[in-house]
Amino acid sequence: MRSVHGLVFKYGYGDVKGEKSALSSNLLIENTFSEQGLLCIEDIVKQLFEAGPHFSLITKFMYPFKLTPPKGGFRRVATSFKQNGAWGNRAEKINALVRKML
Repeated sequence: MRSVHGLVFKYGYGDVKGEKSALSSNLLIENTFSEQGLLCIEDIVKQLFEAGPHFSLITKFMYPFKLTPPKGGFRRVATSFKQNGAWGNRAEKINALVRKML
């Protein structure tokens, strides 16, 4: 949940009246999702993490995250993660990569 929290707080943008707006204020969330009972950014994080009942509504509202390369860069880009490379399925270790990108 810590990774999702970091992503939303650092890279979270939403579509507010047709304009891209940073999710920096709980008032913005409250005005947009008050009918659904979502009052703050932490409620958004919880819905995204748990794939709650308002997950599809929130994903339509939010813009995709644009991440930077991890601090220290990738190592051995030409080989898969299973062979000590950079690309491929990281399974449980994806959170470590996301934290390096924040």
